[in-house]
Amino acid sequence: MSSPTKYTLIGFALLVIAIQFIPVERDNPLTDKEMEIKALPEIKSILTRSCYDCHSNQTEWPFYSYIAPVSWLVASDVHEGRHQHHPHERGV
Repeated sequence: MSSPTKYTLIGFALLVIAIQFIPVERDNPLTDKEMEIKALPEIKSILTRSCYDCHSNQTEWPFYSYIAPVSWLVASDVHEGRHQHHPHERGV
């Protein structure tokens, strides 16, 4: 392996390690029980299984949400999903 290629790979590896220390907000804010969806148990079960991970404050963060740069994308998607489906929390 030539010296420039070797240094490029080492630099890339160091960059990947360094970006792991950039914090990402992975929170699950408290929810107001009054704002919870009122639906039949069958429908609520489907919504919980299919939608809650990105569109609720009850997100179960997968393992890859802790590995940058994927963590940035996952956190961004979850926060955008919450923003779209929780207008009461953004003061609208």
